[in-house]
Amino acid sequence: MINVLVTLEVKDFELFAVFEKKAVKIMRSYGGNLLRAFETIRNEDGSGQEIHLLEFPNDAAFAEYRSDSRLIEHAELRKKAIGSMVVVISSVLKEYT
Repeated sequence: MINVLVTLEVKDFELFAVFEKKAVKIMRSYGGNLLRAFETIRNEDGSGQEIHLLEFPNDAAFAEYRSDSRLIEHAELRKKAIGSMVVVISSVLKEYT
């Protein structure tokens, strides 16, 4: 299992929500799951920042999701909704109890 932490610079939260609903459906077909989404910044113009914590069975499943033709079909919507993103992948789970 891998965890994926994504920091997204959102251009338009309304368009972003439309894109994310499509992306999550595609993600699930690869065993991926959006565990948490946190809106960290919301500007008056509808832009801001959101952080996602995803989970996938392995690196290959995540790579297949990222190259899925259905996701690529929504590239224009993604470009209008998301300015940039930073992706961090880890397979090392730690617990501090």
